[in-house]
Amino acid sequence: GATREQLSDDLDNLAFVGGPNGSIKYELDWNENRGISRPLQAVEEIYSNIEGLSLADCIALAGAEAVEFAGGPSIRIRLGRRDATEADSKKRMRTLHSDTDRSLVDTTLPSAGLDSDGLRLYFGALGLSDEQFVALCGAHDLGRHVTLLGMPKSCLKTLTRECLEAAPVLMPFVSEDPDGFSNTYFKKLIKWNDRKVKLGEVAFIPTDVDLVVDSELRKYVTKFAKNKAA
Repeated sequence: GATREQLSDDLDNLAFVGGPNGSIKYELDWNENRGISRPLQAVEEIYSNIEGLSLADCIALAGAEAVEFAGGPSIRIRLGRRDATEADSKKRMRTLHSDTDRSLVDTTLPSAGLDSDGLRLYFGALGLSDEQFVALCGAHDLGRHVTLLGMPKSCLKTLTRECLEAAPVLMPFVSEDPDGFSNTYFKKLIKWNDRKVKLGEVAFIPTDVDLVVDSELRKYVTKFAKNKAA
């Protein structure tokens, strides 16, 4: 099984090999990175006061610290990353796809519309097994999404990026505790698959529900839903 120690090693590998290189500072205008500006500013402030560390190292360290603070595994971070001087490419050098319509992997960030075959291709290229990437998806237990509640009328008319980033009311994606790791995400997926979720109870995207629509992936969702320590 994917133990906490194994997952820690996997995350460490992802963080060092092809992981943070500081390019995010040049990619804040990407739609996928909406909401990253404020946390990045906090990391850059730390970076400006510490000699001998790259911004990429600081991002990796901050990520590991955040994971542990939220109740996740302790991740050993190796240092020595070099900072990029420009944005990374959005497009992969080599596209991946299977026979299904939504399996095409042609971007460096995974599309929210990938099917389960596409997820296997994307995470498989990073060296993760099915069980490992399902466990990694459990991080969707954290965080909140934008709502239109309390938004000024001028923003409701335009819904600009600035308006969305400054939204006054955010709601949890799935968890009762969006600031701490739990297995609620997996429990909610099982509940969704059983058609028992209430309106507004979850805010899943297609790659979330892939994990229970696909029977081979669903067995890992069931495993993690039953055992938080799995």
